[in-house]
Amino acid sequence: MWNTFDFRHIARPLLLCGYLLKLNAVGLSCVVCDDTEWTPMVQDSSIRAGWAGERKGILSPLNIPLILSGNFGELRTDHFHTGLDFKTQGKEGFPVLAASDGVISRIKISPFGYGRALYLNDPKGLTTVYAHLQRFAPAVEQWALDQQYDHERFALDERPTQSFVYQQGDTIGWSGNSGGSGGPHLHFEIRETKTQKPLNPLLWDLPIADNRSPELQGVWLLPVDVGAINGRKRPVKLEREGVVVAEGGFRVAIDALDRLDAANNRCGIYRAEMQLDDEVVFAWELDALDFSVNRDMNAHAYYPVWNATGEQVHRMHRLPGNRLPIYTRQTTSGVISCDSTEKCQRVLTVRVWDVHGNAAQHEWDIVFKSVGPETSHGKTASDDLDRSKTHVLSTADDEIKVTCPAEAFYEDFVFDFAVIDSNSFHIGTPALPASKPLRVALKRGSEQSDSDGGCTEQTAVRFVGEDGEAGAWYHGECQNSMFSFSTRQLGRYEWGVDSIAPVISPHRRHRTQQDSMLRVAAGNELRFNLEDVGVGIDSFTAELDGEWILMRWDPKRERIWYDLGDRRHFTGTKQRLIIQAKDQSNNLSRWEGWVQF
Repeated sequence: MWNTFDFRHIARPLLLCGYLLKLNAVGLSCVVCDDTEWTPMVQDSSIRAGWAGERKGILSPLNIPLILSGNFGELRTDHFHTGLDFKTQGKEGFPVLAASDGVISRIKISPFGYGRALYLNDPKGLTTVYAHLQRFAPAVEQWALDQQYDHERFALDERPTQSFVYQQGDTIGWSGNSGGSGGPHLHFEIRETKTQKPLNPLLWDLPIADNRSPELQGVWLLPVDVGAINGRKRPVKLEREGVVVAEGGFRVAIDALDRLDAANNRCGIYRAEMQLDDEVVFAWELDALDFSVNRDMNAHAYYPVWNATGEQVHRMHRLPGNRLPIYTRQTTSGVISCDSTEKCQRVLTVRVWDVHGNAAQHEWDIVFKSVGPETSHGKTASDDLDRSKTHVLSTADDEIKVTCPAEAFYEDFVFDFAVIDSNSFHIGTPALPASKPLRVALKRGSEQSDSDGGCTEQTAVRFVGEDGEAGAWYHGECQNSMFSFSTRQLGRYEWGVDSIAPVISPHRRHRTQQDSMLRVAAGNELRFNLEDVGVGIDSFTAELDGEWILMRWDPKRERIWYDLGDRRHFTGTKQRLIIQAKDQSNNLSRWEGWVQF
C-alpha cells in the first residue's frame, strides 16, 4: 500500500541537509548550519502550515472561485509552467483584477504564447503577469491600438512611457483565450521585478483549497552500465513497495503529480526528496524558476518517458548539463550502488509534497548482487560522445551531415542518423532531448528534386511522430543541391515541397452573389479565414482604400479580422480591400475586392 502523511505540523525554519532554510520575500535563503539532518519540530496542528500562504499582500486576480487547471512547476513541453492557470468556467470576459497596487510596465500582444498580456510592477519589487486576455482596460486598450497602427503591425511588445497606474482590485482587463491558450482561462504569474524570475504564486495566501495528498504513482529505477533491476537491464517502473534485487548501480526517477480539491486536473508537485538508509541524498523544491534555463526541464524530467507519455516524471539525480536552480540537496552522481564485494542491503525512501504541505512516501528494500563476469562486458563510457565538445558527424557518402555544438545535450550521448528511404531520414532519437539546435545538411537526390532538378526556397522537411502522425514543418536554406535546416526535434523526417500559397477567404456571413463584393451588415467585425497547409504563415497585411488597417490574428482558429471599433472605415459606401499573405517558403497570395460596411 502507498503511505500518505501530512507534514504541515512541521515548524519553520527547517533544518535540512546541513542548511537552515528561511523563507524570504523572494525565495528560500540558505544559511549553513551544523546539523546534517532534517529535524522536524512539532507545533500546534491548528496553526496554518505548509508552504502555501506564508506571504501576504497579493489579491486574487479574479472575483470568481479560484480553480486551477495548472500550477507552478508542472511539466510542460520544453519548460516548467511558470504560473497558475485559473479556470474561467469555460467562458471569456471575466474582470481581471490588479493583484496589487502598481503601474503597467509592459504590454504584449502576440498570436502565440501569452497572447494579450499585461505586466504590473508593484512598489515592493514584484511583477504580476496576466496572460491570454480578451482585452485590456479601456485606456490601455486604446494605447495599444494606437501603437499597432503607428507601427502597422499586429504583434506588440512595448514598455509604455505613459503611466497606467492601478490600485489593488482595479479591473485591468478581461479574461480570454488569446495566444497559445487551449481554452478560456487566466494565466497568472508573480515575478521578482529585478530579475524577472518567476516565483511560485501559491506561496502567497490565495484562496485555493487543497487537502489532497500528492500521488506518487511509481518509481523508475534506471540501471547504469551493465547493471540490472530484478534481472532486467532496461529501466523498470515499480508501482508497489517491496524488495528489489539490483545488480550494479542504478539511478532513480519518480512518477508523481498533485490534484487539488476543486478539480481533478493534473498538477505538479512542489517538493521531492530521496533518502538512502538514514541520509537524504537528493532533494528539489519549486520556489522559483529562471526563464534563461527553463528549457532544462528536459534534463530534470526523465525524458524518454515524459516525451512518449506526458507523465510527470522527475529525475532524482542531476544530469551534467542541467542548470536549473531548484536543487536543495545533491550527493555524488546520483548513482545508487553498493561498494561491498559481498551482498548488501539498503533502504530507498522517496517522499513528495505539494505546496500546501500534503505529502506521500514510498519505500523499498534494495538487495544488491555482485555483477558476474558474464555480464561485465558491453557498452562503456568511451562509446559515448563528449557533450562538452562540438561534433561534426556525417554518413559515409555525405548524404547527411549533422553538426552538434558543444553542450547541445545534457550528458554524453550516442547519436545515430541515416537515410531511411528515398523520401525520409532520421536524425537521432525522440528519446534524446537537445539543449541547443543541431544543424542538419542533406543532399537532395533526384528522387526528391523539384521540377528544375535542384533545391529551391520551397524545399522543406516535415517531422513525423513515432505514431506516424505528421508534425512541424521546417524550411531551410539551399546551396546547390544541399538543403540545410536547424532543429532541436530529433527523430524521423520526410522530404516535402511547400509550393502552395496561403488561402485567404472571406467568412460566409459577408459573402454576396458577387465573389469580389462583401457586405458587413451585422456584428462588429470583418472576418477572413487565413490558412496555410505548409510551413506556416510568415506575414500578412491589409489595406482599405490604400490605408493600412489592423487585422487581428488567431492562428489556432485560422482567422484574421478587422474590428469595426477601430473606425478606419466608412459606412454606406464601397471601399477597396486588399489582403496579402506570405508563408515561410515565400509563397504569396492575395485577395482583392470590395466591402461595404
